[in-house]
Amino acid sequence: MNGLPPGPSNPLVTTLKYLRAPYATLLETAQRYGDPYSWPSFLGSMVVTGDPAGIRTLFTADPDTYLALGAELLGPVLGESNLILLSGERHRAMRKLQLPPFHGARMRAYGQLIIDAAQEHAARWPRDRPIQIHRTMQEISLQVILEAVLGLRKPETRETFKTAVLSVIAALKPSFMFIEALRRPLFGLSAWARFQRKRAHVTALFEEELRARRAPPEPREDILSLLLSARYEDGSALTDDELLTQMMNLIVAGHETTASSLAWAFHHIHREPAVKARLVEELRGLPETLDPEAVSRLPYLEAVCSEALRLEPVAPLIGRKLRTGLTLQGFDLPPGTSVGISILQVHRRADLYPDPERFRPERFLERSYTPFEYLPFGGGARRCLGAAFALYEMKLVLATLLRKYDLRPANNAPVGVAVRNTTVGPRGEVELLHA
Repeated sequence: MNGLPPGPSNPLVTTLKYLRAPYATLLETAQRYGDPYSWPSFLGSMVVTGDPAGIRTLFTADPDTYLALGAELLGPVLGESNLILLSGERHRAMRKLQLPPFHGARMRAYGQLIIDAAQEHAARWPRDRPIQIHRTMQEISLQVILEAVLGLRKPETRETFKTAVLSVIAALKPSFMFIEALRRPLFGLSAWARFQRKRAHVTALFEEELRARRAPPEPREDILSLLLSARYEDGSALTDDELLTQMMNLIVAGHETTASSLAWAFHHIHREPAVKARLVEELRGLPETLDPEAVSRLPYLEAVCSEALRLEPVAPLIGRKLRTGLTLQGFDLPPGTSVGISILQVHRRADLYPDPERFRPERFLERSYTPFEYLPFGGGARRCLGAAFALYEMKLVLATLLRKYDLRPANNAPVGVAVRNTTVGPRGEVELLHA
C-alpha cells in the first residue's frame, strides 16, 4: 500500500497537546487512527506502531536500514559524535567502545557505590514534612552517575560538576533543540546564548579533569577511565570532544530517566499496600549487610521494577529515519520516512497486560514477554546502552530504602506526567511521609 497511514495533520497542535499530556495524547491518537498512524512533528511526519508485529518488523530489520532521527538538527546542540545521533559503522564502533563498562563484573563494581549514595541522601529526609521523593532520586542518581561515570569521589569536586551539569540541563530547551532559527545569540540574552555559556563552563571543567587523568595514572574503574584507554579497531583513541560528548550524554540521559523511574516505583508501591507488604517481606530475607548481587536476584523486586517501567515509560515514543524503503503493517514506506515505536501503546495493550492501567507486578512472575511486547529501554541495535545499569540501580535503591524506612503517601492527589526535554517523568513531586 502506497502513501502514509492516517493521523493528525497539524504538528503545532499535536505538539502542544503532547507537551500538556504526553501519555493521553499518544493513546488517544492510536485509538482514533488505528495502527500504524502518522504522527506530525517538527522533524516531519512519523509512521508510528505500537503493535508487536510492527515492532518486530522494525527491530529485526538490518540496522543499516536506519539513520538516527534528527541527527542533522540536534548535532549542533547535543554534539555531532553523540552516540544517539550516530548511524551505520560510526554508531557500531562508538557503541562497541562504550558497552563493556555497563555489563558483567565492571557494572557490579558500582553496587556498593549505589547503596552508599541512597543511604547518604535518605539520611537527610525530614520527619516533620513531606519527603520529595523525585528530588531525592535525582540527587542519588546524579551522584551515582558522577562517581561511576566520571569517577568523582571527592564531594567538593562532585558538587562543582553537579552544579555545572544541572545548569546545562536546565538551559537545554526544546525550543532551540527543534527550531534551528531560534539558535541566535541576541546579544547574549537568548536561551541559546545561555545554553552555550553553560556548556562552555562544563567543557572547561571536563578538560581540566582530563588533564589530571592523563598524569601518571592509578588503576581506576570509572567509565571515563575505561574510555580513556579504549581504542577503535584502527588503534586510535577517542578525541577529547568525543569523550566530552559521550560523558554528557551518559550523565544527562542517565540520571533523569532513572530518577523518574524510581520516583514512579515509590509512588506505586505506596499506593498499593499488598505490593508494599510483599516486597518488604522479600527484602526481610536479606542479611543485614546488603549484598548487591543477592538484591539483584530477588524476583519480586525485579517484577516491581519491571511494572514501574511498563506503566510509566520515560521514553514513550522512539524513532528512526529510513535510509532504505521498508514495508510496515502493509504500508510501503519510502527512504527518508521516519518510523516510530510507541512504547507506551504496546505497554498498555489489554491483550498483553490485562487491566493495563493497574500497577500489578505479579504479571511479570506469571509470564514472560518478548522484546517486541516489553521494551522500556527500546530495542534492536539502538537499545539503551545503560539498560542493565539502570535496572541494577533501581533494585539497589529500592531495597536499601524500603528496608530501613516505613513510608506512606503524603496525600491522595494523582501524579501527572510531564515532558522533560526528550523524555517524560512525574509532573510535580511524589511526596511521602515517615509512617
